[in-house]
Amino acid sequence: MRQHIFTELLPLAGDLAARYVKTAERSNFEQANLELQDIYNQLRIEDLNLCADKEELLSAAKRFAEKCYWARHRAETPSDGYQACLRIVDHYQVKRPSIKGDNLEPALNRMCCHRWWYRRIQILRLRKIETISRNIELVSRLRGTYASDYTIHVKRKQKERNRLYLASNFVSNQNGEIFSLQNLADRSVSNPVVRRAELMVRARGFEMVADHLGHVGEFYTLTTPSRMHACLHTGANNPRHDGTTTLEAHQYLTHLWGLIRAELDRKDIRHYGFRVVEPHHDGTPHWHFLLFMPEKNRETVRRIMRHYALMDSGNEPGAQERRFKAVSIDPTKGTAAGYIAKYIAKNIDGYALDCDSYGNDAIQAAERITAWANTWGIRQFQQIGGPSVTVWRQLRKLDKTDDLELEAIRQSATASDWAVFMLAMGDPEAPHRSHAIKPFYDQSKQLNPLTGEAYSPALGRYGDTAPLRVSGIVWKGLSYSTKKHIWMLLKVDSEDVTLRSEAQAERTQCHDAAVSLGLVSITVPTPFYHPEVIHENPTQH
Repeated sequence: MRQHIFTELLPLAGDLAARYVKTAERSNFEQANLELQDIYNQLRIEDLNLCADKEELLSAAKRFAEKCYWARHRAETPSDGYQACLRIVDHYQVKRPSIKGDNLEPALNRMCCHRWWYRRIQILRLRKIETISRNIELVSRLRGTYASDYTIHVKRKQKERNRLYLASNFVSNQNGEIFSLQNLADRSVSNPVVRRAELMVRARGFEMVADHLGHVGEFYTLTTPSRMHACLHTGANNPRHDGTTTLEAHQYLTHLWGLIRAELDRKDIRHYGFRVVEPHHDGTPHWHFLLFMPEKNRETVRRIMRHYALMDSGNEPGAQERRFKAVSIDPTKGTAAGYIAKYIAKNIDGYALDCDSYGNDAIQAAERITAWANTWGIRQFQQIGGPSVTVWRQLRKLDKTDDLELEAIRQSATASDWAVFMLAMGDPEAPHRSHAIKPFYDQSKQLNPLTGEAYSPALGRYGDTAPLRVSGIVWKGLSYSTKKHIWMLLKVDSEDVTLRSEAQAERTQCHDAAVSLGLVSITVPTPFYHPEVIHENPTQH
């Protein structure tokens, strides 16, 4: 039995064997066999082996998609077909597709697509393995802090594939300019350096506004009950652990924060700042808040947050000290932005840090934390209150305008002055619906690779109505578009692209030199480029 299980679960065989021996020594062989069989049952769902290699998982995805296809076509109505497909989806424990309104076709198309199944299986696989690793002490300060070594290995391989894809694929706009996807990604917030810098700009801006308005800063921490922690601080199994997964613990904190916000709203208390989610050593999440508010609200906010934090198992040992912590930001000891800076850096790239709270190298710790968040789909940073970040980013793309009031706000955004931008948008405690500038949403535009004309696709790959995309801002009832280019993904000869990219870089350098000399009226023409090889179905891309 053991040999069969270790063969089936080959990627985890070494760790499972070590766990088997440890359990047998702690208890007995019967208990070790039961635990091993339970792990096998979690990772083997009939003909789906979550520890199989890529080819086997892809083959399984095709089988399940085919099952859904025939179930759909045997059904008399779309509703019956939808229910039949859901039974297959639920049987293999993958997440159901969402539906909008009464239109079942997009959901049915997804369940009949092997690509959809493969993505869902990959997510299920990683989360199942991570949950098991956490339960058998493979995620702890003694083994793999924050995430298992298996997950870190998978995420590293995924990043390598992503980098290769971004570096070897190019896009072209209507002017014939060519950029690699990697070049564009490096300029966006997907770049850790850009992401960290923007978060720090906004944190500092919040603090400056709070100082201007005479508000105080508070730093709060919310943690989960001990029953949600898989391991003790020593790295051993927590005897109180009730099987709560990382995602379930995060959902608990999300619900808790929803209750707190509702209570604060009833008392007409508004605040602004940031929320940071990070893991304990065993992967259990906890939340940090940097919030600014009027002095008169400080004690009320503390009392409400403590009340809700202790509603679940509030009398257990250590609950009063650990479940909710509050620290006032003292300007004489340091800035609020400086206080949260280490949390931002720790959870992104470890910049300017030597080690984390467990003594691990900061850069390696940041890699494990981001892998943890990516595995569970957890949003690490979230702004609370304040102006729209979407509007801020769109204004930074907007050209100079003739409206003096709008131009002043635009300049504050392009100058990365979050404080001025925040005050120009109105009361920092006011909801977004009352702000003067709102995002502008429009249909996405694509280039027809055959004719070079722009068009707006009506439907997505699975038959959904094509969603509207952020395309600019709305100011005083007028829309201002920030979309200067329409992009098309290219498939071209790598050597040809290299030569053209080098030529484009040379032209850009010439233009930059002309601008630095004050010759701003000089423009460098870009030759038209027509790709030789394109996607077979451009409406799907």
